[in-house]
Amino acid sequence: MPRVSVIMPVYNNAIYLQDAVNSILLQTLSDLELIIIDDGSTDGSAGIIHEIKDARVKKIFHSVNMGIVTSLNQGLDLARGEYIARMDSDDVAALNRLEVQAYFMDQNPHIDICGTGYTTNYTGPVKLNPQRHDEIKVWLLFHSCLLHPSVMMRQSSIDRLGIRYDHDYPHAEDYELWNRLSSTAQLANVPHNLMFYRPHEGQISNKHRLVQDISARRIRVKQLSQLGIQLSDEEYEQLAKLAEFRVNTEDYQEYQAAAGFANWLIDQNRQYRVFDQELFQMALSKCISRVPY
Repeated sequence: MPRVSVIMPVYNNAIYLQDAVNSILLQTLSDLELIIIDDGSTDGSAGIIHEIKDARVKKIFHSVNMGIVTSLNQGLDLARGEYIARMDSDDVAALNRLEVQAYFMDQNPHIDICGTGYTTNYTGPVKLNPQRHDEIKVWLLFHSCLLHPSVMMRQSSIDRLGIRYDHDYPHAEDYELWNRLSSTAQLANVPHNLMFYRPHEGQISNKHRLVQDISARRIRVKQLSQLGIQLSDEEYEQLAKLAEFRVNTEDYQEYQAAAGFANWLIDQNRQYRVFDQELFQMALSKCISRVPY
């Protein structure tokens, strides 16, 4: 049994694929298997995968495009490692990524899933997500604060919690999963830059923004139902403004509306106790002030 299984779905990423594969096969933690699932690529990606000779690579080829959720769940079914890591075919992992994450998981046996810090260019600032579970749970109401391709999961937790991605939340399957698990699993982020997350026009999040936004709305509405809240369209727009740091604090009316909405959420949470109250208030304050964590 390998120490780590890495799941890498591929669809038409030939230009970046070799860099992504190399960054895994050259890891300082070498006891791994790389499960590459080509989802019916038409750009030569499959040919690149066929040429990989490393015995640690398990290759799966779909004759037609079945979607990333199918590929991800297939990867979870095939993975044999103690830990299961995600990797995208257009990103680059730091060469010590798996070693650092596996050590973190070893030292923190109560943690089920951990992500990492990342950069979006090789010289740019490191972006760190909230580290502790209670912080992550709060910020998940606003956006996905576990970078999906940086995540490592515990195999035993996957079995215990029945972790699988949901087809019903297209292009936000990771965001839905983290929200679903936030009440039953322990989440964390390692405060180290272990990923180069490559932004480009071909990314799912850029190509399918409208569908992703619709899925995100359904996820947030479901989370707020735990606070006894059903949002109108106008109220959801207030939540979206908070989540996207779009509140214009120089417009007094807009600021007052945002503050009133935030106070309503805080009062509801005081009653239902879904989120840590102090962290919830702090997050809402930062959203209004447009100060990311």
